[in-house]
Formats: sequence, structure tokens, C-alpha cells
Amino acid sequence: MQMITRLGHLVILGIIATAVVAVFLILSPDNADSPDDSQLPEIQVIEVVNFSRFGAIERIEVDGRRLTVRFAEDFDVSTTPLGTGSRVFRAMLDDGDDIRELLEAAGITVVDGGVQVTGE
Repeated sequence: MQMITRLGHLVILGIIATAVVAVFLILSPDNADSPDDSQLPEIQVIEVVNFSRFGAIERIEVDGRRLTVRFAEDFDVSTTPLGTGSRVFRAMLDDGDDIRELLEAAGITVVDGGVQVTGE
């Protein structure tokens, strides 16, 4: 009888531990804020510049040649030719290109009051 009680306690502890891990993985802010780069829809750099002209882009994160582009919350991406509900896209710069220079050359403010560019 005592062995069955101990086995029951171990099963209950296993279920509780599994539930805690599941809740942690689901609510982890890293997963919600930074989707896997390979799963993000792609956008061309020229589109990033064009959407920035209209204030649709909130932030661009730079990692070498890779860009993670975040659209503003009040911009409805589903009605654009992008054809997706995602607000986060990835883009690749050509060798030698700098997103800050491309935006500034297009007359787009990169600092206060404009597109926020972070990273390298």
C-alpha cells in the first residue's frame, strides 16, 4: 500500500513539473518578442525604405547584413501587398549597404521622431 502511495506522489510531481515547464515555455518573453529568424516572412530592403517613408516601420534591428523589421502597431499589414498578418519581417542588406545611410539618402529621419535603428 505504501508503495502505491509513493508511486502516486511521483506521478503527481511529474505532472506538476511538466505543467510548470509548459507554462514557462509559453509565457517566456524571449519567444514572444523574438521569433525565430528563419520563420519570419521576407521583405526587400527597398520595401523597408518605402514603408519607412510612410511611417509604417517602427524599428529596424541590424545584425550584420540581417535586418529584423518591425511594423508599427497602428499599421494594418494585412491590407498591404505583403499579404500577411505578421508585424515582424526579415530583410538582407547587399554587401556594403548600410540601412541608416539608405534611409537618410531617402530623406527618412533615423533618430528622434523617425525610424529607430538598433544594432550594428
